[in-house]
Amino acid sequence: MFAWMPHPTPAHATVDERRLRQSLGAFPTGVCLVTTVGADGKREGMTINSFASVSLTPPLILWSVREAARSADAFVTAPHFTLSILGADQKDLALHFARPAPDKFDAWEDAFETGLGGCPRLRESVATYECRLYSCHLEGDHSILVGRVEHFSHDPQRPPLMFHAGKMGSVWELAEQTPQAVPA
Repeated sequence: MFAWMPHPTPAHATVDERRLRQSLGAFPTGVCLVTTVGADGKREGMTINSFASVSLTPPLILWSVREAARSADAFVTAPHFTLSILGADQKDLALHFARPAPDKFDAWEDAFETGLGGCPRLRESVATYECRLYSCHLEGDHSILVGRVEHFSHDPQRPPLMFHAGKMGSVWELAEQTPQAVPA
């Protein structure tokens, strides 16, 4: 069995966070919406691009939330969450849930129904995963949440919303905005 051991970081090592963020943005990702219900009964939702599959047996997925995020505590303590991969036509929804608001669901009430554990479930998406929290790991300034998929749906005809180099759009829109390399 492989055991990974972290290497100690020298005390003098520093990383330019702005440049690192730009470099990480070179990797195109999908855009997702994750929702839950906090212990106080308040619905929470946020736009993310930190989604990954982990395992088929058991069916596990993961995403991460910044510890300083307003709703981080609700997500790390809730027994359930729902993660939806957004479609290319859902950019306005993604931008809305990326910003702070007293109740993000007010303006989009008709787009949701109640899902597993009372979590708001987006009615239309590329794919939706309703999960029971399986584990949570604090790493650096983020918590990594692993969810066991209890129910899922998928619309293979719907193109996904993508994120690349700080921009959101369809894969075709982003390709048009990306400078083409000049052959040497």
